[in-house]
This record gives sequence, C-alpha cells and structure tokens, in this order.
Amino acid sequence: MAVSSPLLSLPLMDTDRQRVESALLAAVKNRDAHLNELAAHLIVAGGKRLRPVMTIAAAAVGNYKPVSDDVIQGGISCELVHLGSLYHDDVMDEAATRRGVDTVNARWGNLQAILAGDFLLAKASEIAAALGTEVATLLAQTIGHLCEGQIEELTKAFDVSRSVPSYLVSIEGRLRLCFRPLLALVRSSLVTIVQL
Repeated sequence: MAVSSPLLSLPLMDTDRQRVESALLAAVKNRDAHLNELAAHLIVAGGKRLRPVMTIAAAAVGNYKPVSDDVIQGGISCELVHLGSLYHDDVMDEAATRRGVDTVNARWGNLQAILAGDFLLAKASEIAAALGTEVATLLAQTIGHLCEGQIEELTKAFDVSRSVPSYLVSIEGRLRLCFRPLLALVRSSLVTIVQL
C-alpha cells in the first residue's frame, strides 16, 4: 500500500524533486566508471527522499517559486549521509536486498560497499562545506552521532537486558540525521524569505 504525504502536493514540489534526483546523481559522478556505478546504485533504485522533501517543504513556506540551489544541495547532503549509512548497515546486517535491488555488498562485496558508503559520506561533507560552516559542523556532528549509535547497537545486539536508554542512544543518530542538519538550511531559507 503506497502512502502519500501532503508535502508531495505542495506547489513546485514535483519540479524540485526532479532537481533533487538530478543533483544526487551529479553529486556522486566522478571519473571512475565503477565507483559511479557503486555510488549511484541505491540512488537509481529510488526512495522516498524524506530529507530533501522536508528541506524543500520548510524552505517553501511563504515562497511561491522554486527553492534555491542551496536548499536542494542541503537536502541531498543529508540524503547522501543517509544513503552512505545504508551501505554500511547492509554490510553489518549482511543484507541481500534493499529497495528491490541487490545491495552493494551482495553484488560487489563488503569492501567495495564500505568504500562506496565512505565516498557518499565524503560527498555529503563536501556539499555541506560549500553551504557554510554551520551546515558543515552540524553534518559532521550528525555523522559522529550516527557512528556512536551504530557502535551502541553493535555492542548491545541480542542483549535481552538492554535498557530503553541504550536503545534511544542507538536511534538518536538516525533521528539527528533526519532533522538536525536541516535546521541550519531552514533557518537560512527563512532569513532569505524575510529579507525579500
């Protein structure tokens, strides 16, 4: 059953989502054909693109024209961190499929999946750095919290006495990935709107 969000019916959202897809593919394009294939594997498989959609929706408040390129870049920066973390998750979970396609680790092996995930994190960081110190700092902190949560998850796996606070630490990184870096972008977009 497909679930649709009212955010998807916002004016210009379809146009901005197409910009996101193009920008995601452009962000991971490089001179190595094999790395291109690895990095774009889950991008072309599709996905909800929750992070870019939320970024666009927040930036579109009170604005009736397409969002700025910085908003698109900020959204894809967060999405690339998410995708990189999925590559790493699939290695840790030994997952065979994601989004209806073979995982990178199932198709090309763990080493290539880890390096491709690292590449996606590096590209996300590069984009965030271009957007300014505040965005880059928040994204770097988010990646750190994501790693802390993953370590907590690994050390407590199969522990039936695991506490609720321990579980919350492990999911905190994922929640920060969804929302914290977006705040800097939204703040920046709102300042721009108010100045108009």
